[in-house]
Amino acid sequence: MIALRAVESADGDALHAIFTEPGVRRFLFDDLELTRAETQEHVEAASAQDAWTIRRDGEIVGLVALRPVGADRELIVAVSERHWGSGAALQAARHSMRHGFDMLGLGRILATVDLPNERSHRLMARLGFAPTGEGDGPKYRFRRYEALRRSGT
Repeated sequence: MIALRAVESADGDALHAIFTEPGVRRFLFDDLELTRAETQEHVEAASAQDAWTIRRDGEIVGLVALRPVGADRELIVAVSERHWGSGAALQAARHSMRHGFDMLGLGRILATVDLPNERSHRLMARLGFAPTGEGDGPKYRFRRYEALRRSGT
């Protein structure tokens, strides 16, 4: 079971440890290793948005956010390698999507996944996202996704 808590400035050290794990940074930051100061910039931005730390047994194991992108929101999920396959990403993403649809009144939520990131493509399918196109990123081609609010939700 996971718990979510709004991102706070003090979460920077724990998130930096996760963001610099090779498997996390490979796709989240195009394999660039962030400095601690760069991580803090991301944390501060996240704390001003709809973003939550993902916690298991009191430990921060990841981050989930609905990042503003123009008039839309983009789902961002980052989970420590040690917790891959545990269901943490799926649970956290579902929570944030419910928040986006039910509390924010969004009609759709977007996501972008680098083509080689098979784990995240499987997550998008489980969450009900549909592919909407592809494009070129700084390091990898990516696939765009969207999830639409379901009637009655």
